[in-house]
Amino acid sequence: MKKYLVLSFLLSLLLLSACKAKEAPVKEEKPVFRHDGYAEILAPDGSSKAKYDIEIATGEREHARGLKFREEMADNRGMLFVFEFIDYHPFWMQDTYLSLDMLFIDQYDEIIHIERNTPPFSEELISPEAPVKYVLELVAGSADKHNISVKDKIKWHYKED
Repeated sequence: MKKYLVLSFLLSLLLLSACKAKEAPVKEEKPVFRHDGYAEILAPDGSSKAKYDIEIATGEREHARGLKFREEMADNRGMLFVFEFIDYHPFWMQDTYLSLDMLFIDQYDEIIHIERNTPPFSEELISPEAPVKYVLELVAGSADKHNISVKDKIKWHYKED
């Protein structure tokens, strides 16, 4: 009887290892830009400075993921973080390959702080100088290229399908 139990146990192990060997390795998919809407940066006089296709991050999971693991982003794209409440929402660049310009925006859609050329992979916290409702992340150099500054406004909306 023991002989059959041992043989049955060994056969089960053999079948289990054969099944695991057939499993395909899990591939980590690279994040892909999701076109959720549009954002426009406006000067205080209302003139347009720049327009961007944006991916909109609204939940905690999307906020935590952000632009991590993205190796490139087109100059006309960005990620807009929309928070439920106004606060000093800090960011960091852990696992972020791209250098970014971060536009911190208050509840009145006004840019109150710009963090330029953030260092990739840094774990140093990047915080606004006052509470914000939104943060728009753009490719580093975008703020200088389009002369984006504090007091400019953002106008954004979801894409209509």
